[in-house]
Amino acid sequence: MKLSKEQVEKVSALIIDKLKGKDLIVFKAAEPKVLERVNEVILADLRAEDILDKEVEEILKSHSVEGQKIDYRKMFNMVKGKLARERGLTL
Repeated sequence: MKLSKEQVEKVSALIIDKLKGKDLIVFKAAEPKVLERVNEVILADLRAEDILDKEVEEILKSHSVEGQKIDYRKMFNMVKGKLARERGLTL
């Protein structure tokens, strides 16, 4: 995961605070519950991206891309982008 749970909690709190500060959000539930849900959504998204990364690595490994004169990172990002679009994921 690219962010730790603590980092996600800080980002979530910052998002909530910014939205509150600009009166762009009205809570229908207690603020701690909203914050908890924002954390869950972000963490789920990060887990989905981690799973996608592992799948892309397996695809590239199965096609022996690592040893060829192909930019591995570029190919990785291309395959990841294609799979994300197919699955309706926003990266």
